[in-house]
Amino acid sequence: MFKNIVAPLILVSTLSFAQEINTEKFQLIAKNIDSKENIVTALGNVVVFSKSYYLTADKIVYNKENETFELFDNVLIMKDNSIQTQSEYAFINLKTDAYEQNPVMLFQKDDNLWVNSKSSKKDNTNIELDSSIISSCDCVDPAWSIRVSSASYDTKDKWINAYNPRLYFKNVPVFYSPYFGFSTNRERRTGLLTPTIGYSKSEGVFYSQPIYYAPADNYDFELIPQVRSKRGYGSYAYFRLADSPYSLLRLKAGFFNEKDDYAKEFKLNSEKHYGWNIDYVRTKLFSNDKTQDGLYASINWLNDIEYKTLENDEDTVSTEKKVESKINYFYNTPEYYGGAYARYYIDTDLESNDTTLQELPQLQFHSYNKEFLFNRLLYSADLKYQNFERKSGLNADIYELSLPITYSKYFLDDFLYVNLENRTVISKYQYSNSSKNFKDGTLLQNQSSISVGTDLIKPYEDYLHTINFDAKYSYPRNIKKDGDLYKITNDDSDLASFPIAQGSKNINISLNQSLYGKDDLKQIINHKLSQSIIYDENDSAKLQNLENYVKVNYDYGTISNRLVYNVEDKQFGEITADASYKYKDFDLSLGYYKSKDTPNSGKQDLESYRVTAAYQIAKDYKISYYENYNLLDSVRNKQALTFNINDRCWNLDLKYEKEVVPSTTTNSNGIDQKILYMQLELKPLGGVKQKYKVEDNN
Repeated sequence: MFKNIVAPLILVSTLSFAQEINTEKFQLIAKNIDSKENIVTALGNVVVFSKSYYLTADKIVYNKENETFELFDNVLIMKDNSIQTQSEYAFINLKTDAYEQNPVMLFQKDDNLWVNSKSSKKDNTNIELDSSIISSCDCVDPAWSIRVSSASYDTKDKWINAYNPRLYFKNVPVFYSPYFGFSTNRERRTGLLTPTIGYSKSEGVFYSQPIYYAPADNYDFELIPQVRSKRGYGSYAYFRLADSPYSLLRLKAGFFNEKDDYAKEFKLNSEKHYGWNIDYVRTKLFSNDKTQDGLYASINWLNDIEYKTLENDEDTVSTEKKVESKINYFYNTPEYYGGAYARYYIDTDLESNDTTLQELPQLQFHSYNKEFLFNRLLYSADLKYQNFERKSGLNADIYELSLPITYSKYFLDDFLYVNLENRTVISKYQYSNSSKNFKDGTLLQNQSSISVGTDLIKPYEDYLHTINFDAKYSYPRNIKKDGDLYKITNDDSDLASFPIAQGSKNINISLNQSLYGKDDLKQIINHKLSQSIIYDENDSAKLQNLENYVKVNYDYGTISNRLVYNVEDKQFGEITADASYKYKDFDLSLGYYKSKDTPNSGKQDLESYRVTAAYQIAKDYKISYYENYNLLDSVRNKQALTFNINDRCWNLDLKYEKEVVPSTTTNSNGIDQKILYMQLELKPLGGVKQKYKVEDNN
């Protein structure tokens, strides 16, 4: 027993005498060792290890002069703790970092990919493989595998080139190609992304193939051409650039050309759809450590809504037919805030955009609260400028200066607070581009208010109860009015684009209370209640909407309800209910909304519900369902059933979806689509998307 213990110790000391090979020290442990001149032969559970290598075999022969290892029987080689190979024979040249093995099983730890080959030969970073099987599934009975006549694996770039590949599911061949190349990791790189293949009765065969180009770390390109055999063809291009650590630029452009027969059958307004988008976000443009600034731009142009709906059918939801472009910039300091904004709208329902009102630009300057004369007396200032213009129709430049002054104080040992506020607003309206010669308007408004309330917290043995009660009286009035002001001095409908907020004397009462767990401070219940009272010109009081909101949080989800009761009409004008539930492998989310058009509600008749449910059937199997139903019109806006299998080495998504998609048809109705989606991913190779349009109803 003493001999078995001492022998390894002697061998380690013998072969770790500071002999360095390619700047690496190798140490060897074995049951038996024989050293003759430059040849060292080790037998029995041989282990050789260094900083980069870990080798085991039944027998290892080391040539000191040539710096080579020759391994026999039950060979295992691990390089850099990521690449692992198993074979019956291996030859390693440490000078050139090359080796040969046969037969060999190569395993890539980072992505669970393995390759079983008749033989392999490594030169620098490239491994040549002969007659191989590639997979990331179970080695004994893989769910999928790729069998190739030969392949090469770049260990540095993590890329495999496979020749004459045949894709197998179990033992059934399903696909052949003369060549196939793929990445073995998730790093961004140039190549082909997952294609989409589908079929529609109205559009025919559909094929879309994303082409991705990533020449540098801070920018990339993507081109996605698509063909619809019965409908037409098109392409979308994308560019992304991070020009600084604080910014990101996104560019998009696309077009689609309709076939004459399809455009006539579906009564499309245009046979060509095209557009472009620019999105840019940037912070720390001019700011320093004590200030903040930010630039956000989203500029969109299109000739009709199909430019958006044709881009990606699967991700398309109910798209607004009025497209907005905007540019925002702000600069914020501890004392002041400044902003410049612009809005541009394209109404795709109109043949011409000349009558669409644009906001180019809006400027804002705000001064934060500052003390004035004495403690607790605060003032601030807000200045705005808005330019509303269009080619055809009334335009206006609007200037507004708001000057609020507030005073607050606590009484009765901080159980009661009182807030006083006086807000003066000066507005100037300058009209242009109208034959009616409207007179420029000036309006001076003032609102005085007083609020009284309490903000309390009381601890119990297991809970904390917080309550806030507030009652506010406001008295707004027009001090001076001059010129044409909509609904004040002139009711002309041309002025309706520039409405003026008019207030009446009112009292607003609100209650907000919550119950929290004392230990974790998680909210258990929240309750809000508010009621307004409006006084008319004759000081007659009218109760406004009574609003009640309750939210309950429990271990498995939440339940909430919002009720708006119209006191004048004596009925509920708005009802919202939401609930969520999660228990083990089951998720459920429910929503309901209803509003009524009553004489005093200002609401439309709407009623709908939504349901989202998901169940984890087994470890890798999940089924989910989604529905959004318009109860008033008895129409399902969207409905989807999804089945997902997420295995260690592959992923399958099946989805059947019904949806109403917007379209610029001559009758302005959307298209009711029924689509079957399928997405298969072979990890880490990639996969394919398929879609089948079961039905299109215009």
